[in-house]
Amino acid sequence: MADLTPRDDVKKTVSEILKRVDQLLKAGSLEEARTHITRAKDVDPKNVYVFAYEERLTGMLEEKTKKDAEEAKRKAEEEQRQKEDEARRKKEEERRKAEEEARKKSEEERRRKAEERRRAEEAEKRKKEAESKTSVQSEAAPGRQSVPEVSRSVLEEAKRKILEDRKKKGIPSHEIPPSGQFRSAYEEGLEIYRRVLSEAWADGATTSEEQQQLESLQASLMIAPEDRARLERKAKIESYTSAFRRAWSSGAISPESASSLAELRRKFNINMEEHEQIEAALLWDLRSSSQKAQILIIDDDQKLLTVISDTLQDAGFQTIPVTTTDEAFKILQKVNPDLILSDINLETSTMGGFSFYEKVREIERLHEIPFIFLSGLTDEVLIRTGKELGVDDYITKPFSHDSLIATIKGKLKRYRQMKRKK
Repeated sequence: MADLTPRDDVKKTVSEILKRVDQLLKAGSLEEARTHITRAKDVDPKNVYVFAYEERLTGMLEEKTKKDAEEAKRKAEEEQRQKEDEARRKKEEERRKAEEEARKKSEEERRRKAEERRRAEEAEKRKKEAESKTSVQSEAAPGRQSVPEVSRSVLEEAKRKILEDRKKKGIPSHEIPPSGQFRSAYEEGLEIYRRVLSEAWADGATTSEEQQQLESLQASLMIAPEDRARLERKAKIESYTSAFRRAWSSGAISPESASSLAELRRKFNINMEEHEQIEAALLWDLRSSSQKAQILIIDDDQKLLTVISDTLQDAGFQTIPVTTTDEAFKILQKVNPDLILSDINLETSTMGGFSFYEKVREIERLHEIPFIFLSGLTDEVLIRTGKELGVDDYITKPFSHDSLIATIKGKLKRYRQMKRKK
């Protein structure tokens, strides 16, 4: 990284103060934030970011005053409503008591009839299930063990456990197909088992604990052994193929890196026969598309950084994902990416998004490379500040993957057109 000048020291001091100001504003500590803004102005009276935050604070103070007045009015109205509600409750209680006796007399009769109806329905249901099982067994193909029909209660319980487990792990809840979409409950069970297998193999071969869970689920859904073997092989191949493509796009492996390729095969338990079938086709395909656009991504949220990187790789881009602007600036000393995608609020970096942008634009060979800000901040002052600096675009979170890819493709197309004209 280049040596910091006295001006850089001032910017760094102001940046640290404004980070604290941003935290205080989010926490609602407006007066303390005002003190820090005053301090920042003393350090650098002409800093545009200080004025941006001061404008933001003024708006928040005005909004607080307005809210306080509205709250006082609301409390007065609430007290009046409580008095009226109390009067209504007393009247309702008297009416309820008058009706309670009549309700008790009829309730017992309704319960008795409902119980009789429930018993009749259960008897009919058991009869139909017995008939259905007999039908499935009689239609089973010769030479194959007949597959029992999965009960609806087993399927619903399996779905509930799967969704709860995804929620605990923070995994997006992929939608399970609605009941009735498949020809039979057994096929619905196969689909549930396939989805769980895909998640289990996503990061490599299943562990002994995962294998026990899969065996338990197989037993619950009554999946036939031959179907389990077929689905497990498919999940393994698909997960390995996806991991191979991502590793190739990020530069982690290449045809010449034998040790990396061997490690990836071991991770997914790929044998030599499977290796020859998969990797020959993959390497040919990936070699032919080696001229992919390269995108430098900076975001201190590691989980979101991985999602963005995987999404762009799946869309055909090469990516360099990093969590700090300091690391990104070192990379830019050697690499000329085709586009830079950076978060603004980077708490673990010595340079915030705006300062990083200015540093990048000081490098002549990177002066025209498209630069897109990515941030959860929706403050109009900050957005306006970014645009005044000359940033190519500004995408706010949350965003759709399609929107992100479309924006990047548009900026790259314009950048390439400009290069051809020169």
